[in-house]
Amino acid sequence: MNSHHAKFLKLGLDTNPIIATRLLNAYVNSQHLNSLTYAHQLFEQVPIKDTFLWSSIISAYTRSGNSHKALHLFSQMLFQNQPNHYVFATVARACGSNQSHLQLGKNVHGLVIKSGFLPNIVVETSFVDMYAKCGEIECSLKKFDEMSERNIISWNAMIAAYVLNGMEINGLELFYRMKCVELQVPDEFTVATVLAGCARINDLKLGIQVHAYLLTVGLQTECDSAVCNMYFRCREISSAKKIFMGREENAMFKLIMIKGYVFNGRHHDALKLVACDDNFVEVFMTDLSVIASVLTACTALSLLRIGRQVHGLIITLLSSYRSKEDDIVVTESALINMYCKCSSIIEARRVFNNSINYRSVSHWNSMITGYIYNGLLEDAKRSFKEMPEKNVVSWTALISGYVQYGLLHEALRVLIDFYSKENDLAMQGNCLTLTAALEACSLLTVLELGKQIHGKLVRTTVSADINNVFVGTALIDMYSKSGNLHYAERVFSRMETKNVVSWTSMISGYAIHGLGFRALEAFEQMLEMGIEPNLVTFISVLSSCRHCGLIVEGMQYFKLMKDKYGMVPRGDHYACVIDLLGRAGRLDEAWSLLEEIEESEGNDEFYGGSIRGALLGACGSHGNVEMGSRVAEKMLEKKEQVSETYITLSNIYAMAGMWDEAYRVRERWRDRGCDVGEAGQSRIHIHLPTK
Repeated sequence: MNSHHAKFLKLGLDTNPIIATRLLNAYVNSQHLNSLTYAHQLFEQVPIKDTFLWSSIISAYTRSGNSHKALHLFSQMLFQNQPNHYVFATVARACGSNQSHLQLGKNVHGLVIKSGFLPNIVVETSFVDMYAKCGEIECSLKKFDEMSERNIISWNAMIAAYVLNGMEINGLELFYRMKCVELQVPDEFTVATVLAGCARINDLKLGIQVHAYLLTVGLQTECDSAVCNMYFRCREISSAKKIFMGREENAMFKLIMIKGYVFNGRHHDALKLVACDDNFVEVFMTDLSVIASVLTACTALSLLRIGRQVHGLIITLLSSYRSKEDDIVVTESALINMYCKCSSIIEARRVFNNSINYRSVSHWNSMITGYIYNGLLEDAKRSFKEMPEKNVVSWTALISGYVQYGLLHEALRVLIDFYSKENDLAMQGNCLTLTAALEACSLLTVLELGKQIHGKLVRTTVSADINNVFVGTALIDMYSKSGNLHYAERVFSRMETKNVVSWTSMISGYAIHGLGFRALEAFEQMLEMGIEPNLVTFISVLSSCRHCGLIVEGMQYFKLMKDKYGMVPRGDHYACVIDLLGRAGRLDEAWSLLEEIEESEGNDEFYGGSIRGALLGACGSHGNVEMGSRVAEKMLEKKEQVSETYITLSNIYAMAGMWDEAYRVRERWRDRGCDVGEAGQSRIHIHLPTK
C-alpha cells in the first residue's frame, strides 16, 4: 500500500481528490494497526477536498467505532462542502453508536429535512436505525411509517429496531406483515434478525419454525450461523452442534460455537475448541469480542495460566492490528475480571493502569467488582470515589458489596445518595440496584423503606414486580422477613414467571410465620408445576415439618431429597431432622442418625457443630441427662459452640435437680476464661399514635 502511495506522491497525484479518495479507502480496508492514521494524514494533505473524500474519512472513523471523530469531521465539513445523502446516512450511523449523540442525531435529521434530501430511502433507513439504537423506538416507527417507499433494507432496519429494544414480538409481527401482507421477500439478514429475536426471548418453538422456513426457501447456508446461535441461546446445544458438524468449518462458525458453549456454561468444551484449532488467531480476528468469552471460560475454571496466555495473545493482536475501541474496552474489562476472580489482584490492577488510552467506566466497574470479590471493600470504596464518571452498574456494585459484607445501613445510604442525584442517572436505576437494596431491607426488617423501594420499582420499571422473577423474589423475601406475609403472597400470586428460588422464598415465608401446613401445600404445588426443589427448598420444608410436629412427613421429605433428587444433605438439613426427632422425644433415633453422620467421611468435620447442637438442645427439652452429657463432652472436645454448650449442659443438670453437677460445669466454664459477655441490643421500629 505504501509503495502505491509513494508512486502517486512522486507523480504529484496524491493531492487529487479522486485518487486521494481511492488511496484513503485502500488504507482503511487494510488491517494494519496505523492504517487509519495514515488515511487521516493523506486526507489532511489534500488542499481541496470534495464531498466524496469527506464521505470516505467520515465513514472510516464511523466503521472503526470512533464516532466522536466522525462527528467532529462532519461539523468541519459543513463549513466547506455540502454533504450528500451518503454522508448523512453515515453520520446517522455514527450518532446511533452512542446514546449520548441522540440530540445531535435529531439536529442532523432536521438539517436533512431542511436541505431537501427527503424522501431518500437510504437516508430515511439510516435514521430508523439511529433512533432505534438510541432507544427511541417510537421515533423509529414514525420515520418508518412516513417512508413513501421501502426496500428490504428498510424492513430489516425496523425489525431489528424492535428486537434491539426488547420488543421481539412486535418484530416478529412485522416480519409476518412484510412477508404475507406487503409480499416482500425476506433475505438472509431479515431471517437472521428474526432468529436473534427468537433467541432473546428463548422461544425455541418459533425458532424451529423459522429454521424450517429457511430450509423451504433455500436460505439455510446463508443463515446457518444465525440458526446455530439461536439454538445455543435457547440451550438446545445438540441441535447447534449438528449444524456445526454438518457445515464446512470457518472462523465465524467457530466464534459462535465458542460463545455458545460459554453461554451454556460448557467452559471446557469452549477451551477445547480453541485448543484444537491451529488457526484460532483467525477466529479471534473475526470478532475480538470472542476473546472475552474465552476469558470468561478461564475465569469460571480458575485457569490463571491459560488466562495469562490469552493476555499475551491480546497484546500481540492489539499491537499488530487495528481494533475498534469498544472491542478493546470489552477485552480489557474481561481481563481485569479474570485476574480478579483468579485472586491475582495485582495483575488486574496492572491491566487497569495500562488501559489509560481507552479507560472507560467499564474498566472502573470491573476493578470495583474485583475488589469486592476479594474482600477489599476499602479499595472498592476508594476506586468508586476516584471514578470520573459513574453509571448504574457502578452504584449497584457498591450497594451489593456493602450488603454482601453485612454493612446494610451503609448500603441503604449509598442507595439514597444514588437517587438524590438530580440527573438522568437516577432515573436509570435498574432492577439489580433495587434488588440489592431490598436484600438489605430484608436483613434489617425495615418494612417502610422496603415499601418505598417497591413503589420506586413500580414507578420507574413497568411491571418489574410481575415480569422480573428476581425482583419478585426479593420482594417476597423482604415482606416475609419484615412481618407482612399478606404482601408477600400478593406479590407471589401476581408473578407471571416463578422459578425454584421464588417458590422457595414463599415456602420459607410461610415457615418463618409458623404456617407449616401452608408451606407444605406450597411445596406440593411447586412439584405439581414440574419445578424441581433445591437444597434451600428442603431446608424450609424440613423446618415447616419441625414446627408442625410432622415427624413422618419430615422423614419422608428427607428421604425424598436423597433418593429421588440425589441431593447430599448439608449440616442444616441434618440439624432440622435431628431437631424434628428431638422435639418428638425420639432421641435414640436422633442419636443413631448422629452416629451415622459422624461415620460419614467429611460430614462430621463440616457439619458436626450445628448437628450436635440440635441434639443437645433436644436433650435439654426432654431432660435426658445421660445423652446430653455425652453430646456436650463431644462438642467441648471439638471446641464447638463452647459457651452455648456449657450453658445448655448446666441447665440440663439444673432441670434434673443435679445442682452440684450444674455448679461444677459453671466453674469449669469460668476456669476456661469464658464469660457471659455483654448484653446484646436490639431495636424495633414503632409508630406512635397521633392525638
